[in-house]
Amino acid sequence: MAQNPGPLQPEALKALQSHVRGELLLPGDVRYAIGRRCWNASVDRKPAAIVRCEDAEDVTQTLHIATEHGLPVTVRGGGHNVAGRGIADETLLIDLSRMRAVAVHAESRVAEVQGGALWHDVDLAAARCGLATTGGLVSSTGVGGFTLGGGAGWLMRRFGLAIDNLRTASVVLADGRFVRASTDEHPDLFWALRGGGGGLGVVTGFEFALHPVRQVYAGIVVRPAEEAALILRTFRDFTMEAPDAFCGMVALIHAPPLPFLDAAWHGRPVVITVLCWSGDLASAEEVLAPLRRVGSPIVDHLGPMPYVQWQHLQDVGAPSGRHHYWKTTSYRSLPDAAIETLAAAALALPTSLSEIHVQHLGGAVARVPAEETAFAQRDATIFVNLIGTTQWPEEFPPMRERVRALHDRIAGGSLQRLFPNFSDRDDGRVADQLGPASAKRLQALRQRYDPAGRFTPT
Repeated sequence: MAQNPGPLQPEALKALQSHVRGELLLPGDVRYAIGRRCWNASVDRKPAAIVRCEDAEDVTQTLHIATEHGLPVTVRGGGHNVAGRGIADETLLIDLSRMRAVAVHAESRVAEVQGGALWHDVDLAAARCGLATTGGLVSSTGVGGFTLGGGAGWLMRRFGLAIDNLRTASVVLADGRFVRASTDEHPDLFWALRGGGGGLGVVTGFEFALHPVRQVYAGIVVRPAEEAALILRTFRDFTMEAPDAFCGMVALIHAPPLPFLDAAWHGRPVVITVLCWSGDLASAEEVLAPLRRVGSPIVDHLGPMPYVQWQHLQDVGAPSGRHHYWKTTSYRSLPDAAIETLAAAALALPTSLSEIHVQHLGGAVARVPAEETAFAQRDATIFVNLIGTTQWPEEFPPMRERVRALHDRIAGGSLQRLFPNFSDRDDGRVADQLGPASAKRLQALRQRYDPAGRFTPT
């Protein structure tokens, strides 16, 4: 394993300044101070330097220099990962944020996406052609990290996860070689990239399959938090047989100041059913009726809208700069005991900004054979994401302990595997979360593609 180098040595600094066309950010520079920030403000790491690469050639040059001077490397796309896995102390950070181009080929329904793009970039470009693919629920999420971790989004039950729509990945390996990974070229690397969490190279480009989706029937139903158990049971039972075109979520939350919600409810505990139907709009109301008529809705706000608009509606609730701690649990079937525990927690969330999300999988996600990708949750039907959030650093330690305690209380009957995209720092390395067989296979591939351990483990 490569050793931490401490401050960047003069020879390495000179090589980077001479051979890399992108921006080089060093400690002491105000741009460095901004550039090292993560979406999750509780992650505070100081790389030896940050290289904002212009293109794949810049990435290659940077990796050559890192190898020559024994520098460990991390890679960051959107920087949205809650654990901050794209950045580490005293390493060379390859920042892809300048590489955000997207090219949509409407005839072949393929999007070519640079490694630093955000889902905002992809969604807008595809929408101009009436097309879409499974992307992040928050549009500021980076395409790279999201995809390498599996990629769960509103279209996954109909079209699969992001990795199921990935056709080709362009990768710069640790030794600077440029390869394309697909089912035909470097298929072992392609297997690992789809759900293995990255760390095998720098993915400078993706090719995704696109699908004809212009409009969805979507929105939310808000109810008092006291109805959380009823709503969770209804949601669980409905999703077991739901059509593929439906994807939904139950959010236990303090009501945000939504303009269509009576102000008397703002800030009070509520249960929100979030619904998205991407099939025939004429059948949406009939299909979604069982989830809308139950309980005592405070407001029912659903209707047809452009998919690209729906993709951006959650952005306001996930700004950069808050302090986060997450824990996630998945199940083959959500137990009644977990429902009761979550319902009680809805009335006593760790902070006013904390949330609990209960989401479902199945559909196209479950139909991909488990051995085709490194993603380890094909057999899960529901996962629960405990989202601890605060604006205040002093609230973070007690909030974290309350999230951990709640996670322990709902762990009974869960699958002992985690989602890379939702795992936090104390969950360990991504590879170790994917099951023994996948972990062993990933380790062998790391030895093959990065024998010197150039990429810092994530």
